[in-house]
Amino acid sequence: MQSTSSLQEPSETTLRHAILQLIEPVVFNNLLRDSNGKHLWKFLDWNPNDLAEKLGDLKLPFRIGFNARTTEPQWDLKCDVKSMTMRNFLENVGTLVESNEWQYFDYKYMHEWFSHHPEILSSFDWKRFGFDQRGEDSTLWIGSQGAHTNCHQDTYGCNLVAQVHGRKRWLLFSPDSHNKLQPTRVPYEESTVYSSFNFFCPSKDDEEALLRTDPKARMVILEPGQVLLVPNGWWHYVESIDLSISVNIWIPLAADCHSRVGEALVNLIVKEIGKGFIPTSDKTLHAPSEAVRLIQTCIEKCNVEKDDSPSVKKFKETRWSAKELVEQYFNYVTLIPVLKNEELQELLSKNRDRFPDIKHKYLEMNRSNQSSVHQQIRNDVVNALCHPDVIEKVTHLILRSSHLRFGDERVLLRKHYTIPIGFLVRIVTILKIARIISSMHYSDVIWRDESITHSPNTLQAVDQELQSKK
Repeated sequence: MQSTSSLQEPSETTLRHAILQLIEPVVFNNLLRDSNGKHLWKFLDWNPNDLAEKLGDLKLPFRIGFNARTTEPQWDLKCDVKSMTMRNFLENVGTLVESNEWQYFDYKYMHEWFSHHPEILSSFDWKRFGFDQRGEDSTLWIGSQGAHTNCHQDTYGCNLVAQVHGRKRWLLFSPDSHNKLQPTRVPYEESTVYSSFNFFCPSKDDEEALLRTDPKARMVILEPGQVLLVPNGWWHYVESIDLSISVNIWIPLAADCHSRVGEALVNLIVKEIGKGFIPTSDKTLHAPSEAVRLIQTCIEKCNVEKDDSPSVKKFKETRWSAKELVEQYFNYVTLIPVLKNEELQELLSKNRDRFPDIKHKYLEMNRSNQSSVHQQIRNDVVNALCHPDVIEKVTHLILRSSHLRFGDERVLLRKHYTIPIGFLVRIVTILKIARIISSMHYSDVIWRDESITHSPNTLQAVDQELQSKK
């Protein structure tokens, strides 16, 4: 016999508390329809042709990739970008498989691209899940079959993703999987820690390395009307199975202040060691003195937010785990199962064998930019200093040293706080050593994609606060 609660929809308050508390990914089902089965979002009633009609002659930047084997992931910053209307995209999408290409309008904030299309911005909101964000606060993703996001970890917030049209395959790995996924900050992008593995078309070595470490992958194919919660720190690889449209929001968390300090540290290291080399689209890289002041501002902001945050005790009455939420509302919430090792092997092998060896521009570009020994050393130095474990430890030490204790009373050093001289000496020493490597200079090439933007929850917001204090 089904329990009464499982037949009732979870309330907006319940969903909000659960989303902010869950540490495992879940899928929400049947929450974007009313009691009569009608969509709560107009956006879900529109097919791709409807969207093309509403957008008219507006040209959108689509990233161009290849359905082919590559020796490394097809990094966003190395892909060509082609501007086209939604109608042009739909006209071409049927021939992309034959031309061995995929196209992706990805990671685009809707308020930046659709400010003259209020009907689209007002076609959905996130109130059903207890959040005030609307269409203008969301990000839109439109991709052909094969369009994908390389495996990565977001350092800020948690991610709520709604599938609007088509299907996407999500592979997810827990936050503690970074040593199994070979994290890299090259190419650099703020708040994004990439995996070195090419999940789109893994090599045999990739497959063997992943299976040897048994990363406990979880897989779900997201269908239209379903909403996926990606909790803070969960690694994910995402691929469009067919023509796909989805929207998402990143929900700020109290832990973000801690993460911003870590990202400010990475900013400093990349600026010093990777200048003129590290591929980046990020406009928040600062001069060393500015980067240090940015770290200081992040620390001050973290102390203020920590002091002003609500007590954990307030949430003890409504603390949710994924298992408890599913048990209470199993008609509306689904757990994502862990793949067996043989199931992961089957998926990786299928991905590897689906493409023949094809010569194309991306491979030629990779060959022309093959890393020298010196380049690889610099990569290794950046990745060693920016390894998630290292950044976490240094961030903890910095934040701990930002507090003084007088007896039993803790005093928060806010606007008058300065970074300890000892820490700066250590950082400068490390950077001087790294600059010896950097002095073996060979290229001033930086890949930039000016269309990529960042959430207001990132260092840009903190940087604006820093600039206003000057």
